Amino acid sequence: MNKALLSLLVILGASAATDAVAQMPDYGVQYGQEFRQPSTARAQGRRAEHRRGYEARARAVSPGGFDGSWSVAINTRSGACQPSYRFGVQIIRGNVVYEGRSAGRVSPSGGVSVNISQGGQQAAGQGRLSRSYGGGAWRGYGSAGACAGTWHAVRR
Repeated sequence: MNKALLSLLVILGASAATDAVAQMPDYGVQYGQEFRQPSTARAQGRRAEHRRGYEARARAVSPGGFDGSWSVAINTRSGACQPSYRFGVQIIRGNVVYEGRSAGRVSPSGGVSVNISQGGQQAAGQGRLSRSYGGGAWRGYGSAGACAGTWHAVRR
């Protein structure tokens, strides 16, 4: 009778343990370590969230992320050039285009380098753009001599 009772207890214990394990979260073993496998929906949601974050960062730092029409205002701080002047530029695939000609580049991080020459005048500018505005410094030389100042840009 003791053996029958012991066998019955072993069977009941094994059955209870099997039911408890079946109700537990899904665990696996990988490289000798226990880990919990994420649910498929949760894993897909995380992958989609990471992908959206990556795509947003890629747009923000890609040269194309600055593409579009910009209004640029220059202010002369030294020299006999015009005190201020406003003009439009286009940024196309990271290229700064002024009056139909390539005038400079925008780096993936927003750094801007521009060289413009027309007639006997020339100017070079450097600075930084964000998604909707930017600014920097410029130096130039023209019929009135050397000039320098600042520039500010806003996306149109």
